[in-house]
Amino acid sequence: MNNSMDHESQQKKLISFLPSGKFYFSKAVKAFQQNKLPLAKKYLERANQLEPDDPTIICQLAIVLAEMGDYETANDLLYYILNRIDPDMTECYYFLANNYAYLGKYKEALYHVRTYLYFDPEGEYAEEAQELEEILTMEIGGEEDFLANAGSGEDFWEEFELIELQDEANHLLKEGKIGEAIRLFREIIEKYPRFWPAYNNLALAYFYIGKTDEAEELLEQVLQENPGNLHALCNAAIFSLHEGKPADELASALEKIYPISDDHRFKLGTTLAMLGRHEPAYRWLKSIVKKGYEVDSYLYYWLAYAAHSIGFEEEARHYWETFVRLHPEKKGREPWKTGNFPSPFSGFPRTD
Repeated sequence: MNNSMDHESQQKKLISFLPSGKFYFSKAVKAFQQNKLPLAKKYLERANQLEPDDPTIICQLAIVLAEMGDYETANDLLYYILNRIDPDMTECYYFLANNYAYLGKYKEALYHVRTYLYFDPEGEYAEEAQELEEILTMEIGGEEDFLANAGSGEDFWEEFELIELQDEANHLLKEGKIGEAIRLFREIIEKYPRFWPAYNNLALAYFYIGKTDEAEELLEQVLQENPGNLHALCNAAIFSLHEGKPADELASALEKIYPISDDHRFKLGTTLAMLGRHEPAYRWLKSIVKKGYEVDSYLYYWLAYAAHSIGFEEEARHYWETFVRLHPEKKGREPWKTGNFPSPFSGFPRTD
């Protein structure tokens, strides 16, 4: 009888001490602090199973996933919190901004960091958010003036209408519909006269159809009103190269630039490769490939060329094979063998 009671008593004790979601959460936090990310992830997934609607657990799991480089899944979790569980958990916007910044999606990052500051201007991450906002604004470069006042009301959403117009115009340019692209870029400039990416891409469109004077005038206007604009500097250097003008001064200036975003590294690396500055070109283009950044296939063309030019033959072959898989008609036409190069604007990045 006593044994039976003891057994029941022990069983009750065991049941009462079954781990809860909070138990696994605390274990996860400890593992995270010790930089044991896979273990922290395991604990948080278990905690989430036990308490599926706890936004703190899901948010911490998103943070761990971001630390492990799985930014897309982390963002899905953060959106799930905001859309399904707790729309007032504003720190999710700050974490989204960080993740988009790491992904090189600076416009999305800027939108989310400003959303966070709009809803919680004195929040826990306000100081870090303000610093991130400054970095993002500098990185976006040509859009800095236009985006400087976007933060609430109509301006807040107007930014994204503009981005859609810009994307549509870029698509037309890529498809070779130059006339339609030019009309749309002009429309954007008329409506948003300080949106410099539209000027840069309109300059490219003009150059495609041989209107070099108009193209150069646009770049001069951009650089006069927005000095240091990376896309304008790169375009100017390539225009000079294509016309047989000296580009050494511009090339030297470009070599001193240290871009953070993958978009800017792609633009700068491609430009430097075209200008024959192979070592910095290789460095910037290789940094993109390492991160798995998906860009125009001509990234591999110019990376192969830069690698070959500095003596990395094995890498050059590897990147050229990657390029040929995407462009089978180019097989056997390595530029270092034939001496023939594509137009300076084959795969030349536009301004997003």
